[in-house]
Amino acid sequence: MASILCVAGCARQAHWYGIESAAVAPDGRTITATIVVGAPGSDGKSCREVTDTDVAESADEVVIGIEVRNNCEPIFPWEKAPMQKGMGYPLNVQLHLTKPLAGRRLVDRANHRELS
Repeated sequence: MASILCVAGCARQAHWYGIESAAVAPDGRTITATIVVGAPGSDGKSCREVTDTDVAESADEVVIGIEVRNNCEPIFPWEKAPMQKGMGYPLNVQLHLTKPLAGRRLVDRANHRELS
Protein backbone atom coordinates (compact mmCIF):
# COMPACT_ATOMS: atom_id res chain seq x y z
CA MET A 1 0.00 0.00 0.00
CA ALA A 2 2.82 2.43 0.84
CA SER A 3 4.37 1.93 -2.58
CA ILE A 4 1.05 2.79 -4.25
CA LEU A 5 0.77 5.97 -2.20
CA CYS A 6 4.34 6.89 -2.97
CA VAL A 7 3.81 6.53 -6.70
CA ALA A 8 0.88 8.93 -6.49
CA GLY A 9 2.42 11.53 -4.17
CA CYS A 10 6.19 11.11 -4.01
CA ALA A 11 9.05 12.03 -6.30
CA ARG A 12 10.06 15.36 -7.68
CA GLN A 13 7.46 16.80 -10.03
CA ALA A 14 8.29 19.11 -12.91
CA HIS A 15 6.24 22.29 -13.40
CA TRP A 16 5.84 24.81 -16.22
CA TYR A 17 7.65 27.97 -15.09
CA GLY A 18 6.48 31.47 -15.92
CA ILE A 19 8.73 33.16 -18.44
CA GLU A 20 10.06 36.52 -17.27
CA SER A 21 11.19 37.75 -20.66
CA ALA A 22 11.81 36.57 -24.21
CA ALA A 23 14.15 37.94 -26.86
CA VAL A 24 13.76 37.11 -30.52
CA ALA A 25 16.99 36.73 -32.53
CA PRO A 26 17.43 38.59 -35.82
CA ASP A 27 16.56 35.39 -37.73
CA GLY A 28 13.06 35.52 -36.17
CA ARG A 29 13.20 31.79 -35.44
CA THR A 30 15.34 31.63 -32.29
CA ILE A 31 13.86 32.78 -28.99
CA THR A 32 15.89 33.14 -25.81
CA ALA A 33 13.43 32.83 -22.93
CA THR A 34 14.45 33.76 -19.37
CA ILE A 35 13.01 32.16 -16.24
CA VAL A 36 14.01 33.01 -12.68
CA VAL A 37 15.29 30.28 -10.35
CA GLY A 38 17.27 30.08 -7.12
CA ALA A 39 20.99 30.81 -7.19
CA PRO A 40 23.33 27.88 -7.76
CA GLY A 41 24.98 26.27 -4.76
CA SER A 42 28.63 26.70 -3.79
CA ASP A 43 29.48 23.86 -6.20
CA GLY A 44 28.02 25.89 -9.09
CA LYS A 45 25.12 23.48 -9.63
CA SER A 46 21.51 24.58 -9.58
CA CYS A 47 18.71 22.63 -7.93
CA ARG A 48 16.56 23.42 -10.98
CA GLU A 49 16.73 21.25 -14.09
CA VAL A 50 14.95 22.01 -17.36
CA THR A 51 13.07 18.80 -18.15
CA ASP A 52 11.12 19.88 -21.23
CA THR A 53 10.39 22.77 -23.54
CA ASP A 54 7.35 23.34 -25.70
CA VAL A 55 6.73 25.42 -28.82
CA ALA A 56 3.22 25.40 -30.30
CA GLU A 57 2.90 27.49 -33.46
CA SER A 58 -0.27 28.65 -35.17
CA ALA A 59 -0.98 31.29 -37.82
CA ASP A 60 -1.52 34.08 -35.27
CA GLU A 61 0.45 33.06 -32.15
CA VAL A 62 3.34 31.05 -30.76
CA VAL A 63 2.97 29.52 -27.30
CA ILE A 64 6.25 28.67 -25.56
CA GLY A 65 6.89 26.83 -22.32
CA ILE A 66 9.74 25.71 -20.09
CA GLU A 67 9.22 22.82 -17.68
CA VAL A 68 11.52 22.66 -14.65
CA ARG A 69 12.06 20.19 -11.82
CA ASN A 70 13.54 21.06 -8.43
CA ASN A 71 16.08 18.29 -7.78
CA CYS A 72 16.67 19.52 -4.21
CA GLU A 73 13.01 18.94 -3.30
CA PRO A 74 12.55 15.93 -1.00
CA ILE A 75 11.32 12.76 -2.68
CA PHE A 76 9.14 11.71 0.24
CA PRO A 77 6.68 14.07 1.97
CA TRP A 78 8.12 13.36 5.45
CA GLU A 79 11.62 14.48 4.43
CA LYS A 80 12.69 18.02 5.20
CA ALA A 81 13.60 20.20 2.24
CA PRO A 82 17.12 21.67 2.31
CA MET A 83 17.50 25.40 2.83
CA GLN A 84 17.59 27.20 -0.49
CA LYS A 85 18.84 30.65 -1.34
CA GLY A 86 16.22 33.10 -2.56
CA MET A 87 14.97 33.38 -6.08
CA GLY A 88 16.47 35.83 -8.50
CA TYR A 89 18.94 33.95 -10.67
CA PRO A 90 18.11 34.19 -14.40
CA LEU A 91 18.23 31.00 -16.46
CA ASN A 92 18.17 31.42 -20.26
CA VAL A 93 16.70 28.72 -22.50
CA GLN A 94 16.78 28.81 -26.29
CA LEU A 95 13.70 27.73 -28.22
CA HIS A 96 13.47 27.28 -31.98
CA LEU A 97 10.51 28.03 -34.24
CA THR A 98 9.81 26.32 -37.55
CA LYS A 99 8.89 29.68 -39.14
CA PRO A 100 9.89 33.24 -38.15
CA LEU A 101 7.75 34.90 -35.48
CA ALA A 102 6.89 37.65 -38.02
CA GLY A 103 4.26 39.58 -36.08
CA ARG A 104 2.60 36.60 -34.38
CA ARG A 105 1.82 36.95 -30.67
CA LEU A 106 4.29 35.26 -28.33
CA VAL A 107 2.50 33.67 -25.34
CA ASP A 108 3.77 32.00 -22.13
CA ARG A 109 2.31 28.50 -21.69
CA ALA A 110 2.47 28.66 -17.86
CA ASN A 111 0.26 31.70 -17.36
CA HIS A 112 -1.08 32.55 -20.85
CA ARG A 113 0.54 35.99 -20.63
CA GLU A 114 1.66 37.68 -23.82
CA LEU A 115 5.41 38.21 -23.92
CA SER A 116 6.75 41.34 -25.56
